[in-house]
Formats: sequence, C-alpha cells, structure tokens
Amino acid sequence: MNLRQLEIFSAVMRFRTTIAAAEELSMSQSAVSNAIKHMESQLGFRLFERVSNRLVPTEEAKILLEESEPLFMHQQAVNQRAADLRAGRIGRIRVASTAELSESILPSVIRKFLTAHPSVYLSLDTRPLTSVLDAVEMGLADVGFGMEAHDQHGITLRPIAELTTACVCQPGSPLATLPFVTPADLRDQTLIAPHTSNSIGVLIAEAFAKASTPYSPSVEVRFLNVAARLVQEGWGSALLDEMTVSTGRYSDLAIRPFQPRVRLHLSAILPKQRVPSRHTNEFISIFRKEAIRRIEELQKHNHS
Repeated sequence: MNLRQLEIFSAVMRFRTTIAAAEELSMSQSAVSNAIKHMESQLGFRLFERVSNRLVPTEEAKILLEESEPLFMHQQAVNQRAADLRAGRIGRIRVASTAELSESILPSVIRKFLTAHPSVYLSLDTRPLTSVLDAVEMGLADVGFGMEAHDQHGITLRPIAELTTACVCQPGSPLATLPFVTPADLRDQTLIAPHTSNSIGVLIAEAFAKASTPYSPSVEVRFLNVAARLVQEGWGSALLDEMTVSTGRYSDLAIRPFQPRVRLHLSAILPKQRVPSRHTNEFISIFRKEAIRRIEELQKHNHS
C-alpha cells in the first residue's frame, strides 16, 4: 500500500462512510470506493463490512490502522515544518500536554512566553498522557508535559515539581468542615476519581489500600479537570492534583488537603536523541517557575 492508499484507508476508518471520506480528501465517492476495493484486492482480505449504510472495519483493518499511524504522525510533522518555512516564522515551539495542564497552568505559561517572544510560532496539542509521550518521541512535539509520566525508549523526563492531591467538595458538604480528608472520610461519599488504568488513579487507590478503605469511585474519569466540573454541578466530591486546583476556577468549592499524601511527579518530556532548542528550554523554565509559584501559594493557603 502506498501513502495515498493509506490516507484513503485512514479517512474511511475515521468517518466510516465513503461520502464523508471523499469530502475530507476532495475526491469523488466512487474514487474512494474503488480505492478501497483495489486495496482489498491487493491485500487479499476485506477491510470493511457494510452494516446499515456504514462501513464497519474488520479486525485486519484495525491492525493495519495501528501499524500505519506513525506514518501519518511523521507526515503531520513534515507538513507543519513546511508551513513554518512558508510563513517565515522566526522560531517555533510545539507543546503537547494532558488536559489538566492545558487548562490549568499552560495558559499562563504561554502568555508569559509569547509576551517575551511574540514572533515565535507556538502550538499546543492536548492529548492523553500516552499520546503525549508518543508525540514527543515521534517528533510531533518539541516538549510535552504530564503528571506521572513513565519513561520509555526515545524520551527523557526532566523533573519540574512534586505535587500532592487535594479533595474538593461543595461548601455545604461535611467534608468541608474537616482540617484534612482521609480515605475513611470518603467511604460513604459520592467520589469522583481517576480510573485505575490511569497512573494517578493507581496511586490514589494505593493510598486507600494503605488506609484499609475500599477504593470505589461512583464516577471514574480520565481527566481531573472533568472531575472538578462535576463537583461544581453538585455531584459528589473529587480528588484533584494541585495544578488543577490552582486555576482559580473552582473558588466556589471547598478545598481540603488529602491524607495520606499522594505524591505526583510533574515532568517535562523531551526527545532523547535531540537537543532542546533555546526556546524550548526557556519555555520549560517559565513552566517550572509558574508551577513552583502556584504550589507555594496553595501551601500558604492550606496553612492559613
């Protein structure tokens, strides 16, 4: 399969109809359909089954998509570089981050960085943590940011700060009157917390296990900022990281320290085989200073 065939295949996998794929690729529907038929003939197996006017991918198609995804990621990187050169941009920095950090600390960091470097092109790509790691390793991002990132081949982790968790609840909740919240205090509460497939969720579950308290959230989420919004809607209590708490967007909620302390490592994620640019290093420096400032302010608030 050549690159154009893979583009057509990927579009059909995303949209599940040849009409939508054709619109995306500026092709005719018949050209897309013929291309899929030709690919199936070349490969010797079916890629899609038609069910109620939609194309349902076969298991073989899913495997092919997983194998071809890195090619498209590299193609995006090349296209972005060409766009930068065409626009004559003076420097660039591509940032990948998890949703919690994209919403909490990064807006402030980006504002400070671009105030100092208004001619630098900056992009922010918000992804799940595993995808942030892959984006940095594959060259789609110059730097990534995440909590509890795991080391893997092709990347290196640069420590930024150590965070802890806090409990947020409605001001009228019994939890709001406590000096700090423990797993036992949450036993009979409606708890919103990370799924244990998330590394942060694993650490929180371990804290509950050490306290001999079952870890059984009523609602499990991937991103902690989503948990905070659910609490604002009046649904339960949540355990958040300090960066999410620091946004100021949850000032209508009561915030209490959580014990035992769950330590979360905030890191910058860099490609192992490429030296970071001056702009990347400066961006990381601004990020670190902002993170430390917010942590110190939260600690002062908790002790006041």
